[in-house]
Parts: sequence; structure tokens; C-alpha cells
Amino acid sequence: MHSYLEIRKRMLFKAVRRYTLADMAWRQSLEQAATLVPGAMGRSYLMIGNPGSRVRRLFDERDRAIQRLTAAQAKLHEARARIGGQQAEAHILLIARH
Repeated sequence: MHSYLEIRKRMLFKAVRRYTLADMAWRQSLEQAATLVPGAMGRSYLMIGNPGSRVRRLFDERDRAIQRLTAAQAKLHEARARIGGQQAEAHILLIARH
């Protein structure tokens, strides 16, 4: 196997692991916050916390982990296409922030 493909696979594995850990930490903080503020969580919305709060910090870390995961997936796709002699399709993910 090509070394750069192996590197991209390791990067993707690490990105998945980081996202999983960040997501678990954020969800646990939501559960803890829900015990303090009953009814703060609904089905159609998620609590992200006030700027500077622990919940917001964990939400932002999770968001960065999602962005890294998306980038790692795209780079692995490009590496696989390069090996196959194909031109990688460009996929751009836009995330709107308020």
C-alpha cells in the first residue's frame, strides 16, 4: 500500500476518535446541564451554552472535530483517487455560523 494512503487512513482514524470523544463529552455536559435546568432541552433544538461556558467550549471543540473529520475524509478520498489515476471530485462542505 502507498505510504501516503496509509498516512491519510491514520489521520482519518484519529479524526474519528477525536470526534467521538468530543461528542461524548458534549453530550455528557448536556445531560449534566439538563439536571440543573429541567426542561432546557427539547427535541427540536440543542443547547450550546453561553459564550465562555463549559457547554459552549465543548460544543466548539466538537464542531472543530467535525471539521477535521470532514477534511480527513476528503484527503483520503483524494489520495485514493490519485492512486487510481483519477481526478478527485471536489466536494466542498459549507458550515454556516450565526
